[in-house]
Amino acid sequence: MKILVTGGLGFVGSNLCKHFAQDNEVIAIDNRYKSLGNYENYNLIHENDCKFEYCDIRNTNDIEFLFNNYGGFDVILHMAAQVAFKCSVENPRLDFEINALGTFNLLEATRRLCPKAIFIYASTNQVYGELRDETIIEKTTRFDFVDLKEGVPESYPKDFLSPYGCSKGTGDMYVMDYARVYGMRTVVTRFGGIYGPHQYSYEDHGWITFIAEQVLNNFEFNRFGHGKQVRDILFVTDILSAMDKIIENIDAVTGEAFNIGGGPKNTLSVLELLKLLEELTGNKEKSKVNPMRKADKVVMYLDISKAEKMLGWSPQIDKVSGIEKLISWLKEK
Repeated sequence: MKILVTGGLGFVGSNLCKHFAQDNEVIAIDNRYKSLGNYENYNLIHENDCKFEYCDIRNTNDIEFLFNNYGGFDVILHMAAQVAFKCSVENPRLDFEINALGTFNLLEATRRLCPKAIFIYASTNQVYGELRDETIIEKTTRFDFVDLKEGVPESYPKDFLSPYGCSKGTGDMYVMDYARVYGMRTVVTRFGGIYGPHQYSYEDHGWITFIAEQVLNNFEFNRFGHGKQVRDILFVTDILSAMDKIIENIDAVTGEAFNIGGGPKNTLSVLELLKLLEELTGNKEKSKVNPMRKADKVVMYLDISKAEKMLGWSPQIDKVSGIEKLISWLKEK
């Protein structure tokens, strides 16, 4: 297959390039050269014989050139995004142009120039909003849902939270609608917290990897709020297998949205992560507590039963094994 990976220099994008390059022709695109980890991830995709092209998805001329130059793609894995909540608040226009307009531009190019391509879009759990109507219970090290025992399902009412949630949610809705209106083979994947090798994180993005690196290196670092915030976490190789399953089952799942997350068995609070990291590294965590961030949900984890039933997919790397693998990679890095 000929596969296009947008955001190819990013965390998930570079892992997808490495994964699919084993048996396919992979073209990676990105518009960033100076962002954290881009140099390392460029080397990663180059070592795996992927082609790389500069392309800004906000620019229709860039996209037209790409599609005309490489001909029809069989699969388009759209991972390119502005991913930081803080950045979306500070610069909502940039956030919109990348996440909403960029996704629309890619969909239109696909519709006109290779309408038979499989188009998979990386969305986010932010489309479910604040979950303000859900009852929450406080426990010793975490908060938890009272009623959503399996997590938030795909059928939960959408309530886009923050400019980031609005822009990603816009792309989410467009991708599903292009299957309905134009008969395109599109699928939405809504990610929870993701982590693993080739993630170059910072304070505002990639909390598992960021905190793990700080504890491993005995650094002081900021954390926000009481530490009882809970998320589900997913090791990156489980994303790769989800993409495989979607491509294999595309005729049955076109137009669908799937939660691709760790699910209820792979949830962690910040406090629980810190305790686990102390056990795995032998270091004492040195976090400095700051006020809770605005719009920081107390509990969010995804119900993944739809993906289990329709795709035959479920996470294979549990949270402890995954963080052990992450620490090994951080040591090598």
